[in-house]
Amino acid sequence: MLFNNKKFNLTSFHLGLCLLFLSVATAQSQTLQEAIKYTENEQFETATRAYKSLLKGQPSNGEIYYFLGENYFKNEDADSAQYYFLKGVELAPAVPLNYIGLGKLLQFEGKIVEAKTQFDKALAMGGNKNTTVLLKVSEALIKAPQKDLDQSAKLLETAAKLDPKNPEVYILTGDMYLEKTDGNNAIANYKKAQDLDKISVKAILRVGQLYGRAKNYTLALDKYQDAAKVDSSFAPAYREQGELYYMAKQYEKAKNKYKKYLDLAGNNFSAKQRYASFLFLNKEYKESIALFNELQKQDTTKNFVNRLLAYSMYETGDYNTGTNYINRFFSRSVPEKTKIIASDYEYRGKLYSKTGKDSLAIIDLEKAISMDTAKTDLYSDMGSIYLKMKKYDSAVKAYERKLKATNKLNANDYFSMGRAHFFNQDYINADTCFGTVIKLQNALPIGYYWRARTSNKLDPEGKLGLAKPYYEKYVELTTDSKKFLKELTEAYEYLGYYCMTQKDNTKAKEYWTKLKEIDPTNQKAQKALDGLK
Repeated sequence: MLFNNKKFNLTSFHLGLCLLFLSVATAQSQTLQEAIKYTENEQFETATRAYKSLLKGQPSNGEIYYFLGENYFKNEDADSAQYYFLKGVELAPAVPLNYIGLGKLLQFEGKIVEAKTQFDKALAMGGNKNTTVLLKVSEALIKAPQKDLDQSAKLLETAAKLDPKNPEVYILTGDMYLEKTDGNNAIANYKKAQDLDKISVKAILRVGQLYGRAKNYTLALDKYQDAAKVDSSFAPAYREQGELYYMAKQYEKAKNKYKKYLDLAGNNFSAKQRYASFLFLNKEYKESIALFNELQKQDTTKNFVNRLLAYSMYETGDYNTGTNYINRFFSRSVPEKTKIIASDYEYRGKLYSKTGKDSLAIIDLEKAISMDTAKTDLYSDMGSIYLKMKKYDSAVKAYERKLKATNKLNANDYFSMGRAHFFNQDYINADTCFGTVIKLQNALPIGYYWRARTSNKLDPEGKLGLAKPYYEKYVELTTDSKKFLKELTEAYEYLGYYCMTQKDNTKAKEYWTKLKEIDPTNQKAQKALDGLK
């Protein structure tokens, strides 16, 4: 999506999946279960505090290091995840889980062979008899950028034999089939998980995600709502609803669902950035700027914040600040490997145009169009910029490119193209353009004014009176004589002179009098009226 900038390619279908595998009965393990539950509910900051509190009492517990690393991993903080996985290996080398964590990180770096070495080490230590290890390796193989679903299936088969009543086995098996686009087997396994755990919100959520992948959004929404009914505090159910409304471009509903998610998830960074993005999409720019500024104070390394701040500043008219943010975004895109998208060039081009850097603006708008040919409105922006630069031929070509791409121009396009023709002294084509403006917007005076000016150029001596009907219509439609004094003066002068040449002194006197009324100091009007006495 336009506004995600993730270090890992984690989709909304896979975010926040932390498995509850441990089944020991000590009070301390119950606390670990609670911490894991925080991660599962995407309350990453609360979970972090819980894990770190546990480590104070058990500083060498390798499992706690693993789940803390997982918590950071799911919250898209690779550096912190790596730190705790390595710490777990250092302090508890006999615990296989942290090798799995390191393998997952290697997967997302594209180091598949090295990742497999870590997974094999963990599996060997578990001896294929540790359900948790089997499931965690299987999960990693399912969710990696380069998946190994066949190996995952083998591990899940072994896990099912070891622990046939563990619902997590069937949830992951459903995930594996979902990745294989085998919806029937996926839903069968999710339902089996529900049979084992009647109130498994994760299983219900997965069924919704399956429907979402099949583009059956109505059923997907029903399942997400069912999950929220089973557990009203289960944050991912609201996140998924927000995502569906976002795809449907129902941004107000999306914003409300993400606000609920944000409240439940404990205001974690990822949730805040998504909510801020919805505010932007809902055109609540000032609110989005306030939240993005808050996010930037939390973490200055997140480059997408610079992107959205630049966008928002443009929309609120703060072009200089917006230019600073968009340039900061581009300068940090290479080291962060941020994917630059068409709208980045689009907004930078628009910001450049607003700050007087028209040549640079054109370059960026061309890049945006080359990346996304559907952005045909940018041809209009380019035409306006070329018009401002007095490059009239280029302006005309920009509008012609839009016409070729869409087979349609709006009234503003025809108006601007007409002005480009006019200033390029191509009055025939200018007249055609302004004529089209009048057809499309016949109640607006501006089209008549410019067609009158063009007609005047086609009839410079005024013998044919080509401009007369358009100036007449212009003065008829124009009510604000102070705002449009210059244009009305031009119209009345033309009409007054033309009527004088036609010996229609009564009508001429009427026009000169009207000019005198809106501009009492007008010497031309006074002189003409004196001559008509």
